[in-house]
Amino acid sequence: MARITRVRLTAINTPRTSGLVCGHVIVELLTDVDGLIGVGEMSDLQHLPRFHVDVEDLERTLTAILSDLDPLNLNEASRRLEESFPQAGNLYDKSSVIKCGVDIAIWDLVGKLSGRSVSDLLGGRVRESLPIAYPIFRQRTARDVEANLELVAAKLADGFSRFRVYVGRELQLDEQFLRRARADFGDAVRIKSLDFSNLLDARDACAFIERTRDLDYELVEAPARSGDSAGLAYVRDRALLPVSEHVYSDRWALELVTARAVDILNVGLFALGGITPVRRVLAIAEAAGLRCLVGTTQELSIGTAAAAHVGASASVVTVASDPVGPLLYLEDVVREKARYAGGELVVPTGPGLGVELDRTRLDAVAGPLSWSGGGVVDVIDRIGAPAHA
Repeated sequence: MARITRVRLTAINTPRTSGLVCGHVIVELLTDVDGLIGVGEMSDLQHLPRFHVDVEDLERTLTAILSDLDPLNLNEASRRLEESFPQAGNLYDKSSVIKCGVDIAIWDLVGKLSGRSVSDLLGGRVRESLPIAYPIFRQRTARDVEANLELVAAKLADGFSRFRVYVGRELQLDEQFLRRARADFGDAVRIKSLDFSNLLDARDACAFIERTRDLDYELVEAPARSGDSAGLAYVRDRALLPVSEHVYSDRWALELVTARAVDILNVGLFALGGITPVRRVLAIAEAAGLRCLVGTTQELSIGTAAAAHVGASASVVTVASDPVGPLLYLEDVVREKARYAGGELVVPTGPGLGVELDRTRLDAVAGPLSWSGGGVVDVIDRIGAPAHA
């Protein structure tokens, strides 16, 4: 029987193609079995609130919490993590990101111990790959419209046909991009969703939806202020379009169901605290007859592999999902990055997550977490300096 002996955390900084540098923490769970290590990822910590944890102190804390734990005892692992890092009811709660990294690593350990993949442990795959919608980030200048149109053309050539378009900052530019994309690419482009990111109130979001409804997008996401289930229900009734919202706690999932506010739950491992709490929300969705998609904060390949296993094993995940982080970052920390084919995320094979940490690549990007440059709007919109700057 294996026991966890130590938690090792490595802070890293990886630039996106946009120039935005994102901090992550790679988790390794060391055991008393020689060579047996579970890996996880605390992903993209460059979100509000604008602070970073003391990684060395967190490493000591997690080691104290998890030492001598049998990783096969998932209930006890979950109890210890939930007790020390309770849900805060916020989409980018750093407590959930911390739990997520550890929980993923525990599932990786269980898979390696049993010789089974995480998706096998979750009941078996119902699909071999996960349909993906590529993100188009918000337009803030006329130049962004042109750059994003070029990006759509490039991604169509790479096999992606579904796109998720962030809107809500400069609505005229958003509409201009949407109309140009439909005119330039026709039915070759499937616009999965307009993601309002809770930037507008429900009435303003509805006004934009009504003005652009002829452009044939499939759903709208977060078209109301954060936490406004009544606003989401208003949009759902008024727009007659499927509405999706991010789930950041079990209670929020139940509120969305009770208020009949949404058709789709956006289920992100980072927002809920890992695979274990995501399973509870998937069960809520199934009982309520709702569809799901796997959300993202744009993880590296470790976190993306975990998302792939969850999406591949959940029958309620029937909407194109969002994880494309390995395509957005210039550096990764595994031997083989997450793979995409035909616009879909391929689920890794092998025991556990099916990914192997590359120590040389990890050391190359290791460094203290920090905040630098840009304002709050840049943080929200995921805008960075040009990669060549």
